[in-house]
Amino acid sequence: MLLTTFEIKAQFSADSSLQLARKWYDKETIYLRGGNSYVKNNVIYSGGKALRSEFMISPGGLELYLKSRRTRNIALFISLAGSAGTIVSLVSGNRDNLRKFFWVSLGTGVVSSVLTMQANNQRDQAVWLRNRDAMIFMKVEQ
Repeated sequence: MLLTTFEIKAQFSADSSLQLARKWYDKETIYLRGGNSYVKNNVIYSGGKALRSEFMISPGGLELYLKSRRTRNIALFISLAGSAGTIVSLVSGNRDNLRKFFWVSLGTGVVSSVLTMQANNQRDQAVWLRNRDAMIFMKVEQ
């Protein structure tokens, strides 16, 4: 009889801990919906300030998030420079420059795409770190 009572209490304790963890996870974790839009506790938030404030609980996540923003800005600059070079070469009408600018444009497009993929990976990892740190705070508050 004593063994059965102990098993029931242990199972009940494990179930309540699991329910508490799920409730905390649903309430405190975020997932991204686009550039600066995210969902937390079934509410959609948008804006860079709101997203940045979510990362304040995770220094590693914030650092990686800011690094992803820098990488994305560099990719955007390279892409715009390549596009501007292509437009200038087309407007100038100089046939000798067309081939050169075609390859430059293609190269900047590839570099920009690689940097954008890297920025996306950094951002996703930053969100993962932030969510992990939010779950650690659950243990602290208990």
